[in-house]
Amino acid sequence: MNAIELKNRGDRKKMISHVRNLVALAYADGKFSDEERQYVANVAIEVGMTSDEMKQIINNPESIRFIIPENDIEKIEQLYDLILLMMIDGNLNENEMIFCRAMAIKMKIPYQVVDEMVAKVINFITDNFYVEDVIDELTGMMEEKD
Repeated sequence: MNAIELKNRGDRKKMISHVRNLVALAYADGKFSDEERQYVANVAIEVGMTSDEMKQIINNPESIRFIIPENDIEKIEQLYDLILLMMIDGNLNENEMIFCRAMAIKMKIPYQVVDEMVAKVINFITDNFYVEDVIDELTGMMEEKD
């Protein structure tokens, strides 16, 4: 999972920003399900977040600044992670879908490919592909629109 790579890069603020985005997505449908909560907790543990940092994100997400991923691979990894979380409870909620699209645009993924990229990631996850398996295809989509 990309959270380990973020941890290995040592960019703590980036890790916290990513987990904050996952929490915001989990609340987008009005409820933070047990499956979503467990997934976010696992990511937080993987990146070495403390329980105090996690509490801060849940209780005061506005205090965490959004950090744009530095390159296309990080953008794809984070979008993939968001979509995986969106799908974890078995429901594709429209508010969560809107949130994922908005985050893709906020991450500066070319708006011309956002809908197609989100659809492809959903299909990849459904077909049990990991982000590492599809990174080249998704990166290619972004490069065509730059």
